[in-house]
Amino acid sequence: MKSAGLVGLSLCFLARSVFAGEVSWNIWLQSPEVSQGGVAEIRASGEDIEVVKGFFRNQEITFFAGQGSYEAILGVDLEEKAGPVRITIQGWNKGGEKREKFVILRVREKLFPREKITVPEAFDRLDEATKKRIEGEQEQINQLWAISSPRRLWEGRFVAPVSGGITSPFGLRRVVNGSPRSPHGGVDLKAASGTEILAANHGRVVLREEFFFSGKSLVLDHGGGLYTMYFHLADFRVEKDSQVRKGDLIGWAGKTGRVTGPHLHWGVRLNGARVDPFELLEATGDGSTALSGSPPKGRQRAIGRRQ
Repeated sequence: MKSAGLVGLSLCFLARSVFAGEVSWNIWLQSPEVSQGGVAEIRASGEDIEVVKGFFRNQEITFFAGQGSYEAILGVDLEEKAGPVRITIQGWNKGGEKREKFVILRVREKLFPREKITVPEAFDRLDEATKKRIEGEQEQINQLWAISSPRRLWEGRFVAPVSGGITSPFGLRRVVNGSPRSPHGGVDLKAASGTEILAANHGRVVLREEFFFSGKSLVLDHGGGLYTMYFHLADFRVEKDSQVRKGDLIGWAGKTGRVTGPHLHWGVRLNGARVDPFELLEATGDGSTALSGSPPKGRQRAIGRRQ
């Protein structure tokens, strides 16, 4: 379902609170419900607001100043339990007085696809040294989610890093040789070896490593708890800690890591939640707010293949 953005909020949820001096502030949810793996859009506004923060599942929601309001996007993990969840919104007025409000977002269950596959036992068997390596690599990635830039780096809508279609969907539940595996935390996109991979938005390269499962891997920090991931690359075009712009060439598609053929695994983390990358595209798509403005001109590149 295509997001309507944060403009024309006639169907939005509205919560009210009062600062000292009877100055009101309002909180809107763009929709009262969101699917597992989805993105919720929130706006807070008021005449006397100076600072707004949000909290959900012990993760801070970063609000950005818009035109007369503060706006945020919230990720709902693909394994979040269906049902009502509470979001805490805190606001401070110009005098430093704090007020707190709670809003309820309903998480809608989503039926993700399932797949049973059989592979040679040798392909599925890992020795102790490899298991230890994988644990260390996973810890290295997990540590990233705690060091996000508090400053918003991205601008306008996000774009897909490659034009290929989906070959393995988000949330896929796979059973390998009769053993259930973790759900697919991103999407696999069709990309021949050497296909250019572009940055989905402005950000900073916070990981540039070669891992056992994900092969040559890049992670971009877009600020405010929002990250995009690019796995199984043939090679890198950018260095760690470098700044990239939307549409910049960051690497080339390949088949490094534990895969059987070339493609791009594209993932998104938003305030710690695994969300569908295409939900992020919709949430930052049409509209003219601070969350969904027009992309900078001249940054889109033709998607090609490395020769």
